[in-house]
Amino acid sequence: MHRLSFFPPACGLPLALSLLAAPALAQVEPAKPTRWEGAIGLVSSYGPSYFGAEDYRVRLGPAGFLRYGRITISGSGGFTTRRDDDVERGVAARLIDRDTLDVSLSARWTNGRRESNSDRLSGMGDIQGTVLARLRTQWTPEGPWRYSLGVSTDILGNGNGWIADVGVAREWQLSPQTKLHAGASVSFGGDSYMQSWYGVTPEQSARTGYAVYTPGNGLRDASLGLTLRHEFNREWGGFLSTGVSTQLDTAAGSPLVQQRTGWSVGTGLAWRF
Repeated sequence: MHRLSFFPPACGLPLALSLLAAPALAQVEPAKPTRWEGAIGLVSSYGPSYFGAEDYRVRLGPAGFLRYGRITISGSGGFTTRRDDDVERGVAARLIDRDTLDVSLSARWTNGRRESNSDRLSGMGDIQGTVLARLRTQWTPEGPWRYSLGVSTDILGNGNGWIADVGVAREWQLSPQTKLHAGASVSFGGDSYMQSWYGVTPEQSARTGYAVYTPGNGLRDASLGLTLRHEFNREWGGFLSTGVSTQLDTAAGSPLVQQRTGWSVGTGLAWRF
């Protein structure tokens, strides 16, 4: 029987940082007008079949976004919104929304991993899909840089545990309609997460021939990304992106990791209303 767990102890860190930073803010930003905003579109990507895979696959799917006040529903991140802000995937609520500080809580469905995704996963079994709750703190001091800290946890107890990430990002306004976004991040996984995605149990070892591997908690990966976003007009917008990531620490030692460093490209187009 799975135990229902909402947040690991590490989840208190982003919230604690936000509470410590709050007194330093001179004034609360006036509330933005409450109104609807939405978009529909299509996104595609080409990248590794799974974390550490040497084979690649194409993914294609719809993009959707809806906002009312501080509540958003999104399946594709922030490019579908007209505003200059980041949007968490899934259903999200902004708990704190100030000039330099943003704290959000979100929940989204993740599909897990299927052994049919790659021949190298044959015999490993599937990782169940689940709902991930995420608490994110984002700090934007004066200047072009933006810093973030987030923690996600499996609230259904399907063996995905928790994972944390810390990141830094910057944007350049190339023209009135075009922006270039660059970001870097490092992620860290708990015991359950690392075992599900990188570990090999004795049963899995017997089926696959991989050595038994118990990674324990540790660093997962470091990644760099570039996104070019262009506004064709008020209704239409699109993006091109590319990224590279490398597996670290105990993740890199997994028998499933055939290629520590992988790259990806993506594109998307959205109609806004």
